[in-house]
Amino acid sequence: MAETLPALSEGEKQCLRLVAQGFNSKEIARQLHVSEHTVDQRVRTSLRKFGVPSRKEAARLFVSAEQPSPQFGTYQPLIYQPEALASDPPAAPSPVQPDKPDTPQQPTTVLRRILAFGPPLGGSTNELSIDGRILAMIRAAILTGVGVVALLLLLAGAFRLLA
Repeated sequence: MAETLPALSEGEKQCLRLVAQGFNSKEIARQLHVSEHTVDQRVRTSLRKFGVPSRKEAARLFVSAEQPSPQFGTYQPLIYQPEALASDPPAAPSPVQPDKPDTPQQPTTVLRRILAFGPPLGGSTNELSIDGRILAMIRAAILTGVGVVALLLLLAGAFRLLA
């Protein structure tokens, strides 16, 4: 099939290989360190030599002509197929958190969750749900505000005593 391949320059071959991989002229120009106009010129010349109307068709013809043809009676190589993945091992029960708690948990209200002091114990903050994170931020903002107001009242009282 190599005899049907028209005489192409090395630059035209490089451009057609990259067109076959799905790159546009700007991306090809960056890879080959030439201008975008040079890439377009090489592709147009290839189109004339192949006698096809589109750059994709020229690239497809070039790549198929460039690949060695399989000999008669042989199969094309198979696509790589990975081995089957092993299944995950069953999860071992955690000694820290039993499956069934001994004491029934009380449903927490939003107000109780807002007023809870400090971060949750027994885990990192990233284990919180989205609403848990939002409530933690609201809690921090409220406690910061209360602290600032208390500090301002303390300073105002100190200035009154000194005056």
